[in-house]
Amino acid sequence: MTQDVRDLLHAATGLYRDDPRASAVLLDCLNRLEQPLRVAFTGAPSSGKTTLAAALGEWPTRALRDLVLLDDPGPADDVPDATVRLVRHLEPDELAAAHPPGGSAFARQSAVNSVLVLSRADEVGAGRIDALLTAKQLARRAWREDPLCTGFLGVIAVAGQLAYGGRSLRDDEFDLLAAFAAVPREELERHVLSVDSFTDPAFPGPIPVETRRSLVVRFGMFGVRLALTLIRTGCDDRVKLSAELVRRSGLGELRDTLAGCFVARAEALRARTAIIRLEALLAAHPRPGGDRLVSRVERFAAAAHDFRELRLIADIRGGRTALSGEPAEEAVRLLGAQGTAPADRLGLEPDADPNEIYDAGLDALRRWRHEAERPDRPHAERTAAHVVVRSAEGLLALFG
Repeated sequence: MTQDVRDLLHAATGLYRDDPRASAVLLDCLNRLEQPLRVAFTGAPSSGKTTLAAALGEWPTRALRDLVLLDDPGPADDVPDATVRLVRHLEPDELAAAHPPGGSAFARQSAVNSVLVLSRADEVGAGRIDALLTAKQLARRAWREDPLCTGFLGVIAVAGQLAYGGRSLRDDEFDLLAAFAAVPREELERHVLSVDSFTDPAFPGPIPVETRRSLVVRFGMFGVRLALTLIRTGCDDRVKLSAELVRRSGLGELRDTLAGCFVARAEALRARTAIIRLEALLAAHPRPGGDRLVSRVERFAAAAHDFRELRLIADIRGGRTALSGEPAEEAVRLLGAQGTAPADRLGLEPDADPNEIYDAGLDALRRWRHEAERPDRPHAERTAAHVVVRSAEGLLALFG
């Protein structure tokens, strides 16, 4: 795919060789094909973009090391390849505003580069101790049932402040929280109902108000209450508490989604960005002979199978197809949701023998061709099966 896009960009460079600004855009597109994937965090003010980007960016994980995270870039700033869109509520007006813009036919067809995040999930249900669980249920339901969530590769609930606080939990903060957790529950309970009660001078013990307020700034009142509960139930050192706060924050699910949908498809997403920028250039500055290049772009868009795979993965996981159970799990795996290497697509060990991979691929191809041709299946289900067949064919073609 990258070579096809590179050829298109070189052809366009010849077309615009006397236009310095257009040439600069095309050169930038060519350079970007070799650079890390750019992922933008966008959302309304106070939605937690900076905090969430920092929590992910400072996570030393191999899955995200090839990403450049952009904190709310403006229209004139760096063009992102993919987007994490944050909303504070799953209300229609916020979802409508967060929906990816339309753009060209190719941009709409390949609009598989956005993940929606219900940020500040700890505020759901007035910040009760079960707020994160409730937020995750709301996010899953919205992805499955709300038409405004169609097109997103996932709808994920994350408590960004909790994630960042957990990731950067210090020894002195753990010692403070452990000291609070040692206070009898019935004595402490009324002092952790709100920020005001937690920072009230009548709070038991010698801990200064400013110190208590700093904990609220770092973790939020929900995070303080959760940390106390976790310490009382077994998280008896900083490392354990840090890991549990991060796990419950939803940050891990977001990381895995970015790794599976963005990192694994980096080549396709970078190519998408380049093609969209090329389309915009051809439309804004038409040149004699440009129609032939437009036709080549259209042929490229029609043949780009990666975007169909991503769209079908999102539809299956979002419950928007008739596929379910084991067939659905196999389909998303063959489509590359767990990695695009042949062994990953077939659920085999990374060091599987090539003959084993080929035989498993051929078996998968036969079964999904059968599914695609079954007259008793709904048209939409057979269409989905055809996409899986195309993926299996592409896999086997690697052995040709």
